[in-house]
Amino acid sequence: MQFRKKKTTPLSIDITPLIDVVFLLLIFFMISTTFINVTGIQIELPTTVSKPSPSKQKSLEITITAQQQFFFNGQPIKQIQLQQALVKAKESSGQTDLIIRADGRVQHKVVVFVMDTAKRAGVQKFSIATRKVEE
Repeated sequence: MQFRKKKTTPLSIDITPLIDVVFLLLIFFMISTTFINVTGIQIELPTTVSKPSPSKQKSLEITITAQQQFFFNGQPIKQIQLQQALVKAKESSGQTDLIIRADGRVQHKVVVFVMDTAKRAGVQKFSIATRKVEE
């Protein structure tokens, strides 16, 4: 007696739902991730007790290290080129706000020099970056 073999379809795993879930997870992590603007310049900001007000718009930024090295928007710059760089950046981006990130050990006269240079370049608002005191 001959038995008939049943035709069986080959088994396969449908990975379409798996791909959908992976893409949804990817989108979720991309949206929920916060990006912090951290420069590689090592400075120790002065401390303050009051909470700093967050800035909504992108501003021009000057960083002064303890060795009195100047960085304009993360790029090293010489002191004598600072005014020209501020004027050029102000004209190209239209920004008139400046954040001064000076190390706490920098002399006051250096910060005043930067503020004076920025004022001559047409900067209208200054902010000095600080960090909150840990209680």
